[in-house]
Amino acid sequence: MALHLISIHHAEHGLRAVESVTPAVPGLGRRVVGAADSINGAVVLATCNRVEVYVDADEPTHEVADLVRESLGITGGFVPMTLREDAGALQHLFDVGAGLDSMVVGEREIAGQLRRALREAHEDGIATGLLTETIEQALRTSRKVSHLTRLAATGRSVVSVGLDLLRRDWASTRVLLIGTGAYAGAVVADLRERGFADLAVHSSSGRAGAFVASHPGTRDAGADLLEAVASADVVVTCRGLGTPILTRADLKDVMGRRDGADIALVDLAIARDIDQTVAAVPGVLLLDLPTIQRHVPDASHREMGRARTLVDEGVREMVGRLKGREMDPVVVALRDTVNEMVADEVARLPQGRPITGEEAAHALRRLAARLVHVPSVRARKAANEGRADVYLTALNELWGIEPAVRPVLRNLELEPEDGHLLDGDEQDAIVPPDTLDCDTCPITGLRLSDLGAPRHLEAL
Repeated sequence: MALHLISIHHAEHGLRAVESVTPAVPGLGRRVVGAADSINGAVVLATCNRVEVYVDADEPTHEVADLVRESLGITGGFVPMTLREDAGALQHLFDVGAGLDSMVVGEREIAGQLRRALREAHEDGIATGLLTETIEQALRTSRKVSHLTRLAATGRSVVSVGLDLLRRDWASTRVLLIGTGAYAGAVVADLRERGFADLAVHSSSGRAGAFVASHPGTRDAGADLLEAVASADVVVTCRGLGTPILTRADLKDVMGRRDGADIALVDLAIARDIDQTVAAVPGVLLLDLPTIQRHVPDASHREMGRARTLVDEGVREMVGRLKGREMDPVVVALRDTVNEMVADEVARLPQGRPITGEEAAHALRRLAARLVHVPSVRARKAANEGRADVYLTALNELWGIEPAVRPVLRNLELEPEDGHLLDGDEQDAIVPPDTLDCDTCPITGLRLSDLGAPRHLEAL
């Protein structure tokens, strides 16, 4: 089991690379999981500036990346990707959740997108325990960063930066929102903080009614897109379906209906919703992601340092938890062994009548003897082999016991006739083989078979 990350990222590969794979994002997680039996689960995080696939798989990272490429339909040409595995993937995930890896550092919007990505993976049945645990821990760390630093106030979302560039009186501005996806909700939330008065919503797929019902203060713009655009002062698009919904010819038509009034277009989609050539139409101002990216503010170095400390602490805690899970089979085996001993002693008790206190005490003493037999025999062997310190450390780890060693003689090192001390190999040669089934306890003098242990327990 390993955590892999395959990422196409605006900062590393450019928005054009992100744009090239965005149309293949719907259903990507299911396709990746279905590509090979060794793929256990996947979570796809697709935002305005990244497409990232977090994969729980038993394959090497480069082979997982090949499966992701196939699932994206990349058969020709070159699309750059960054590959990360295990600790590197964890660190990046936590950075993303906290907004440290965003186009606008500190934005809170990314945490909601990550949460929705995990929820969608659960709905598709492709979210494993590893993916769920790591992403939920990243989100908890994100909330710490939000509560304990001012990074969220320092860094604003891409939506906020784009709308800030317009410098409008939003209470008197007619806004048209094209799109009803997750990003559209962020646009409505930002405009609400600015005190918008008129916000119409258009959806070519007919979802505007449901969106309006769940977002008070908005209204359905109707089916006629160009009429809705002509009636607006600002148009914000966030569909990202891969083909422009507004062309240069459309804007020429629109401007002919506006009696010379200017219009501002804000295209927040990676796969552009608005043809870039509309900027040449007189009276049209076009803001797209590359333009917005050039105006993002720098986060405070002090707040960044605080956030980085919290994120690094979260990663270390997660690594510790995952390392602890490596011992799960050991804990299960230990519990199973003890439970089998208990069951065996219970079976020895008299049946069909109440058990006397003496019988219960005898059964418990027998169980205790069986539990400590192997550690007792191994204690003497460890001393014989010069491993007493190692044994005492292990005993402390296992039981929390810190007994003192009682030397019998001051020097028990044997010397051969030539006067030289025996080396380690020669000392080992005089130690008998480990035969726990016939060795006796140094205290009770009993063998494991004397206690009536089943043969499969004698070998422990």
